[in-house]
Amino acid sequence: MQAQYWSTRLVIGARASGAARVEPAATAAASSTSRTPAFDAAATERRVYLAGPLTAMQSPGGGEIQMLCLARAMRELGIAARPWRPWEDRLQPGDCLHLFGSLPEHLDLVAAARRQQVRVVLSTIAWFELANCWREPVRWPRRLAAGARFVARAAFPRIPSWRRKLYHSVDLLLPNSKAEACQLMRYFGVPAERVRVVPNGAHERFAQARPEPFRQWFGLEDFVLYPGRIEPRKNQLEFLRAMQGSPLPIVVLGDPVPGHEAYARACRAAAGPQVHFLGRLDHDDPLLASAYAACRCLVLASWFETPGLVALEAGMCGTPLVLPTGGCAREYFGPYAHYVRADDRASIRQGVEAAFAGCRNPDLAQHVRENFSWRRAAQITAETYISTEHQAHQVPS
Repeated sequence: MQAQYWSTRLVIGARASGAARVEPAATAAASSTSRTPAFDAAATERRVYLAGPLTAMQSPGGGEIQMLCLARAMRELGIAARPWRPWEDRLQPGDCLHLFGSLPEHLDLVAAARRQQVRVVLSTIAWFELANCWREPVRWPRRLAAGARFVARAAFPRIPSWRRKLYHSVDLLLPNSKAEACQLMRYFGVPAERVRVVPNGAHERFAQARPEPFRQWFGLEDFVLYPGRIEPRKNQLEFLRAMQGSPLPIVVLGDPVPGHEAYARACRAAAGPQVHFLGRLDHDDPLLASAYAACRCLVLASWFETPGLVALEAGMCGTPLVLPTGGCAREYFGPYAHYVRADDRASIRQGVEAAFAGCRNPDLAQHVRENFSWRRAAQITAETYISTEHQAHQVPS
């Protein structure tokens, strides 16, 4: 039987009698599937709105793709879910508002939803490490202050902050992994019964990806693929420096995040003649799926990933993966990936060369298809919407 590396998940709500418990993944998946019709019947009488930051679609990343794909998958289950249009959609009692991202701008929105008796859940999409405070592209006094705040929060989780206020003001938090869930409880004092792990997903269409369209359009094949928005957290610069002098062809797929144009220029300056910058491909563009099939391996040498939607999408067709040790990638992929340290050029290069020399892995493809489809994520998410109806909300003093 295929090993389950997503071995447990945190379950809360009325069906868990208000207490957190750990449930085997196979049981959880079967449970969600068997109860989906009941969710459909209840959800069709309500509206579910999904919302990210106001400027989300100006530079869409994994959080925005997660929001759109989850909305689509829930509609396929018969749930009335779609992105929220604040200039058109008036929140009504009984609606459910699903927010994406840990952002201070969400605080006012949560308060407005509360006044309308609207339930609110939050996909946190966050990762907390002391080292991240030092990696921010800001002056050292600000990095030092951020590090001090992190240490204080780790010692005293009840210290007030906008983030703690946000996490305690919503009905449920929906982290993408058990590791992220533990961080929310440790650093912000969130009760376990207010946390529900909802795994990220990928669309099944990536499993049928073919390499020919990408090869014909760009004239490239058998290359190292590094997809994602170009910004310091994604660590493209250190990756390109690690691969200097390598004969392996490299494709960097993505656009600079606004405000990080200087970083993008540094990446181009560090790139060798074998590096191709192709810009961003829309998520629904068939060439994106074809790129996963045409490359020899996919690399994310980021400082952290949670776990990286592109890794799940490429994994659908068995593409060898090189992923960071930071974040929750190992929780998702177990032994089916190569793991590298983002600050170790030798580690990055060795991981890339090992993956490039390998073959496509049908076990990886099966693992992703069975555990990380958007349909499964939508089923678990629908369960959380229903559970909030029976959960009395209390804001701590």
